[in-house]
Amino acid sequence: MKQDSSISIRQTLRRLFGAIGNFITSQAGSRARWMLIGLLLLMIAINVMNVANSYVGRYFMSAIEARDREGFVHYAWLYLAVFAASTLFAVLFRYSEEHLGLVWREWLTRRITDIYITRQLYLPRCGQELLSNPDQRMTEDVRQLTTTTLSFFLMMINATLTVVSFSGVLWQISPKLFGACVLYAIAGSLVTIWLGRPLIRLNYERSDYEANLRLELIRIREHAEHEDEPMSNEMLRERIATKINELVSNLRRLILVNRNLGFFSTGYNYLIQLIPVLLVAPLFIDGEVEFGVIGQSAMAFATLLGAFSLIVTQFQAISSYASVVARLSEFTDHAERCGEIDDKTSSNP
Repeated sequence: MKQDSSISIRQTLRRLFGAIGNFITSQAGSRARWMLIGLLLLMIAINVMNVANSYVGRYFMSAIEARDREGFVHYAWLYLAVFAASTLFAVLFRYSEEHLGLVWREWLTRRITDIYITRQLYLPRCGQELLSNPDQRMTEDVRQLTTTTLSFFLMMINATLTVVSFSGVLWQISPKLFGACVLYAIAGSLVTIWLGRPLIRLNYERSDYEANLRLELIRIREHAEHEDEPMSNEMLRERIATKINELVSNLRRLILVNRNLGFFSTGYNYLIQLIPVLLVAPLFIDGEVEFGVIGQSAMAFATLLGAFSLIVTQFQAISSYASVVARLSEFTDHAERCGEIDDKTSSNP
């Protein structure tokens, strides 16, 4: 049954936030909350190190330009200290993120499989034929939902902290450079959405086509094991060829969209290296800033632009994630319909 797209989006988001809320308020969620606080503290520490790194790099390059040996050695040691601290915080952050993702995945997998068994969603009475590949939705889709949701959530928080940390650095160097960063990110995001909008549908279909191919191979083996008279090779080839053709056709369209998106995103990323130099180098030539500011501006511009450009850098992941959320939302719809059937059956014996 088709629904209004805006209603579907609202329902999907409501269920996503509901799933997050259920996890946070669960018994496993109390442990997850402490882990999340630790992640936020590590994220703040990483951003502090990034800002410190930009200034150490600035003074380091200025010492080289001034042929200051003592300053060169001093800032070289500071560079090493900042790198060591950044490495420690980054590794701990990654470890904590993966551990929290595992805790959430375990909880959600147990919850969704319990619903699957309790409501007997594996039986045809619930219209099982209308729900394709429930096993994939409970395994692969749950894995992607938990890890990707957590990753996107942390990226958004980190982007906010990065904007707060580096906006002042970039504005101090050149207000024009800060304005160019904001406008460049907005333009890049709009073009990326326009070029990549078909990816959500194509990623959704790809998951089904790949699962259908695996399921067809399993059915052929089961048929051969339980039937006295196996199907002919020609019939088997035809069934498999149909599934392969559907998958290959989908992948070709997916590759075509990714190619067009790649042309833009690659050029977009190359210009990031050039824009700050074009705007700051004239200031150095006129004697308004020291030499190290050029390198600092390049780092600050790239870091701040990365925070502003999450849509550009993560659009392919976002499109895959949207299809996963939609597939699990369909699973929830199916479970609710079966729950209604059970309620009616129990009330009308």
